[in-house]
Amino acid sequence: MSGPRSFFSNLSMRARVAFGAGLIFILGFGCVTTWFALRADYAALGGELRPADAAEITAALSRWAVPYRFDRDGRTLLVPAERVYETRMRLAAEGVPKGGSGGFELFKDSDYGVTEFAQRVNYQRALQGELERTISTLGEVESVRVHLTLRRSGLFDADSEKAKGAVTVGLRPGQTLGARQVVGIQRLVASAVEGLAPAAVTVLDQTGAVLSTQSDATEGVSLDERWNETARIEGVLRQRVADLVRRALQRDDFTVSVSILLNYDRVKRLQERLLGQGSGTGGMLVRERVEAAPPEAEDGTSHSKSVAPGRESEYAHGREQEEIVEATGRLQRISIGIIIPAVLPASEQTKLTQAIMGGVGLDPARGDRLDISAMESIPAPASSQAAAPVARVRPSSEPASSQHPRGVAVPLLVWLSLGIAIAAVVGALSYSLRRRDIPQRLTGPERQAALEKLQRWLSVTENVS
Repeated sequence: MSGPRSFFSNLSMRARVAFGAGLIFILGFGCVTTWFALRADYAALGGELRPADAAEITAALSRWAVPYRFDRDGRTLLVPAERVYETRMRLAAEGVPKGGSGGFELFKDSDYGVTEFAQRVNYQRALQGELERTISTLGEVESVRVHLTLRRSGLFDADSEKAKGAVTVGLRPGQTLGARQVVGIQRLVASAVEGLAPAAVTVLDQTGAVLSTQSDATEGVSLDERWNETARIEGVLRQRVADLVRRALQRDDFTVSVSILLNYDRVKRLQERLLGQGSGTGGMLVRERVEAAPPEAEDGTSHSKSVAPGRESEYAHGREQEEIVEATGRLQRISIGIIIPAVLPASEQTKLTQAIMGGVGLDPARGDRLDISAMESIPAPASSQAAAPVARVRPSSEPASSQHPRGVAVPLLVWLSLGIAIAAVVGALSYSLRRRDIPQRLTGPERQAALEKLQRWLSVTENVS
């Protein structure tokens, strides 16, 4: 009987085990390879999601039958790569996530019978929700809560308490808010609420520490930011002075040092002066009397009297008031020191000094100072570019497929895996068949049985003959 059954019956036990193992290996390897080849490639839909936002997004994905899963950290949501942009556009169109707090959509389905108090509460909730959504867009902010105390507007509420606001921000691990960012939050909230001053907005972090100042929002400049601004201006001036000196000397063996002083004091001044009226120096003639007592002065004007024999004249002068607020961070003093080789005569050094003062805008009346010193020899400055590390950056025009050739690697992997599996099975079968062709050594009982069979055959042959 031929066929698979006879084929297996002719195989030894060892060959059967090898054939079964090879067949199982082929099936398992083929299934694993097919799964890797056909499985969907997932990409990040959003990262660093809050639990409330993640729950809202996953609910929408479940309604749309979009498969999803979370990364190991549990805060990165993954969807199939070919549906990332489509899903993002759909989420944006649906307004998902809403940020946890309701905004002005609270008035979308409002009833006509709602009382004025309920409408005022809904407006406050909506305004707080919109501010929370805007502040949460900052990269350093993980969560935010806004509380507002709105001022009532009415005929008898002129002396009521002014509007106030409080913002509590939860920062991401390792992140901080700069002073300018805190001032920006104060101004954002104050601009959105009528009658709210930036100084009346208190900003806290998740530990309860106060990040805002009670003074005007224009004073929120930290010490680090002052140093950075000073260094930036000094660098610009140093480069400008170095260009002038290099053009004059036609060499680079010189040294330039620039130091500036910025004034961050907020100064407010009020000036008042009299304004003369008319062509005369005495002002405008208001009245003139002969042998009469002078009248009393009116409010808002100053009066001077000119008395002549039998005549009294009264003149009025206008008043002008001017309020001047000096901006913070203004330039108060510049100090420049230059060391050059002793190659210029004194007359040329004077011209160089005038050129630098005019090119940089130095003002001696302000306290600015420029010193140029000529030395016989100074060491040449080391080039900063020589020690700068050189990094090779892949140009943006290089196609992304050159780094991730997934479309070519997957079919090649499938065919290579199938080839290896087939070769393994063929080798196992060849080995088992070759083992069948090798004569096997008989055991003792088998030899005895073969000998008896041979003797019977010989006896039968003799009888026949």
